[in-house]
Amino acid sequence: METRLGRCNSVRPAGQFSKILCARIFGTSRSPHHGAIGFLIMLTRVVLAGCLALPAVFSAHADWPQWRGPNRLGAIESDELVASLPRDGLEPEWRFDGLPGGNSGGWGSPVISDGKVFVYAHTKEKTADPGEKKYPWLSPENRTGMSDAEYEAYEEKRRAEDRRRANAFQFEQRLVCLDLETGELAWEQKSSGDYTRFTQSGTPCVAEGKVLILGSGRIACCYDATTGELLWQQRLPGEFNDEFFASSFAVHDRVALIACGPLFALSLSDGEILWNGQAEADFPSHSSPAVWQHGQHSVAVCNTAGGRTVGYSLADGRLLWELKTGVERSSPIVAGDILLTYGGSRKNGLTAFQLNTDAAPKQLWQFRGAADSGSTPVVSKGNVFVQGEKRLAKVALDDGDRIWQTTLRISTPKYTSPIVVGDQLLFAWEGVLAFAADSKDDQKLYEAKIDSDGRLITETDLREKLQMDALEQEEDGRAKAEKVWQKNAILSGPLRCSTPAFSRGRLVIRLNDALVCYDLRKDDAESN
Repeated sequence: METRLGRCNSVRPAGQFSKILCARIFGTSRSPHHGAIGFLIMLTRVVLAGCLALPAVFSAHADWPQWRGPNRLGAIESDELVASLPRDGLEPEWRFDGLPGGNSGGWGSPVISDGKVFVYAHTKEKTADPGEKKYPWLSPENRTGMSDAEYEAYEEKRRAEDRRRANAFQFEQRLVCLDLETGELAWEQKSSGDYTRFTQSGTPCVAEGKVLILGSGRIACCYDATTGELLWQQRLPGEFNDEFFASSFAVHDRVALIACGPLFALSLSDGEILWNGQAEADFPSHSSPAVWQHGQHSVAVCNTAGGRTVGYSLADGRLLWELKTGVERSSPIVAGDILLTYGGSRKNGLTAFQLNTDAAPKQLWQFRGAADSGSTPVVSKGNVFVQGEKRLAKVALDDGDRIWQTTLRISTPKYTSPIVVGDQLLFAWEGVLAFAADSKDDQKLYEAKIDSDGRLITETDLREKLQMDALEQEEDGRAKAEKVWQKNAILSGPLRCSTPAFSRGRLVIRLNDALVCYDLRKDDAESN
């Protein structure tokens, strides 16, 4: 990995400590895996990994107040959860309809704080005939045969056409607050929005009784979490045409950080811009920042343009270091004094760095078993769970060794991040996959869909409920079955590219047009 700005300290990779200890005690650098010796070495590794994973949240009733949860690690503690689903499916505790997602409302994820659920949507409503669309967006596989120059020219025409068509729509921003237990609307803030090339997306951040969100048109907004009152808003400097930003706020020491092109630091109290990063070098960015706190030393970390990860002094915005990590839209993870980045190709992969107070981070290890341009890994109990390219893997945080890896039987998952809840790993894409997080192999607990009734039900039980086997035997049965399955198992499922939130035993998932909540506590689920 290429580094800039600073000479690295001589720091020994964390994974070497157990090997060195093994060599000094037993005269070998290879850790045995059997008998008393193996137990001692594995115990040493667990202790070391646990130290690296600090800080941790141990309360089973902790909130999920921001992107990636309480510590931005994607993990939270919980009481015992249901490990299997009723044959008829798990009925939702509540469902809140009328909240469009995707191209009609954005891909922001819900958060949970103080018994309330918050979610942001950027919606549009057609008010006139936009006319025929001649230049649709082309996915990478549909650009075959086009040179870079040809594609750039096509994109200019497409963006010009979309800006013209936008005049036929009315854009609105919605920040919704619901009661976690009942799903009842506590308050909702609506305001006019700007057209953006892709729907503005972002995950709210709740801190010190305030809710922060980056809206369309480069407008940062802060609301009172209890009443929904707008406390302040701040337009972030920079040109705005039709840009969209998916970054979510991080708050530390009353400084609110957001990537809107460059990284901006705002005062939590009034929205005053305290400092910002390099506008030209950092633009554009959809990554959400993280903060490394080491004594009195605080560093704002963000993935940004050109596959780079940068560190700024939180106090004054000085650029401290820069790494060439190959990241795209994923968010950096700070676990104790370890920085994790996840690249958009397997060449860059999942990489761990040792953070230092007086030099650039030094690479510790790299895992190249998966890659994704937008998914962010999870850190829990000394392990890292990473998803990408239909692969799901568990690796050791201290040295990057693979513990297990499996292939997901789902279509092209991308941008959606897994979470760890207690002792379970959950991944929401075309349904919900649950794995045993503490297992030494890929032990799947259940593979569920969300049917048109909102029930969380296993694929096998849903096929039986819909009588799919019989339907497939009819004339043109495969086509009929596919249509039924799409309606009752795919389109009714989780909003792709959105990540669930969890608190107090309840899993909140954003669907294509709604929010849904499931009580996963074992006793409650078993009596459902």
